[in-house]
Order: sequence, then C-alpha cells, then structure tokens
Amino acid sequence: MAFGKFGKYYPGGIDFLPENLDLHAVLRQEVDEFCLAAGAGDRLVFRAVTGAVAVRSDRKHLKYIVVNLLQNALKYSSPGSEVRISLAADEGQAVISVANQGIGIPQAELEELFSPFYRASNVGDLPGTGMGLAIVNKSARLIGAEIEVESVQGKGTRFQVSLPR
Repeated sequence: MAFGKFGKYYPGGIDFLPENLDLHAVLRQEVDEFCLAAGAGDRLVFRAVTGAVAVRSDRKHLKYIVVNLLQNALKYSSPGSEVRISLAADEGQAVISVANQGIGIPQAELEELFSPFYRASNVGDLPGTGMGLAIVNKSARLIGAEIEVESVQGKGTRFQVSLPR
C-alpha cells in the first residue's frame, strides 16, 4: 500500500474531504479489516478508553495513518509479541497510539524518520520502501494532526497521533 498510494499525492496534494466521524467506530473497522487482511488478529490489541469520539476529519487519511502504523508495528516487532492500538480523547483532542515491542529506532535517526525513502539503519533485511511513515506524516499534516514518536532501540516504539476535535 505504502509506495503506490504515496505517488498519488506526494508532494502535490490529495483532496482533504472532512466529514463528521466517530473515530472509535472508524478505528474499530480499520483494525478489524487489517486483522483479516494481514492475518494478525492474534497479535493486535485494540483498546479504547472512551466510547464514541466525534471528530471532523478525512476517513481516507485516517486509514493511511492507521494502516501504515500497524504494518510497521507488526513488521518491526518481536515475533509473537503484541501490537497495541489505543484511542483516548478529551474535549480538545483525540489521541491514537500504536505501540510495539520490537527493534526500536536509533535515537539519532528519529529526525529523519518521516522523510521519503528513509529507512532506519537497524532494519536489516526486512523489506520496505521507506514510504510508509512519509505517508503517515503527509496525511497527518493534511488533517491537522500531530505525530510524536518514542522509541528505545531493542525495546519498541510508540507512535502517538493527536487529532483536534
């Protein structure tokens, strides 16, 4: 998904089509579809600390963000370990978090992480194009979201996407 979709809208522009969404329902659907397609249902754990979360956003860009983060979390996690996706919200923002227990990202490389074609030095022979996180970054900016990443090499990584409500 990453490379093909990227070429359609980077760096030019892709439509931003906001609509009123229940972010909890959108995430639940994306996680369920991802589990079926990737056969990862036994490794993915979805947890929402709230019920319905109303946001005005673009469903397509939310999907780009969630699917790319889940693909990376599974690819770079330890075999058999859990990948956790969670949703929390308050009146001002909704926060999606995707975390794994995997190879982590070297601290010195975090600044380059969202650059097109960039791959961390510790990925070894794991396949990839270096486009997934560039797509995540572009989509997040288009929908007004902010991304934070915390990582410890050899222990895991957590991406947090904060969306305005």
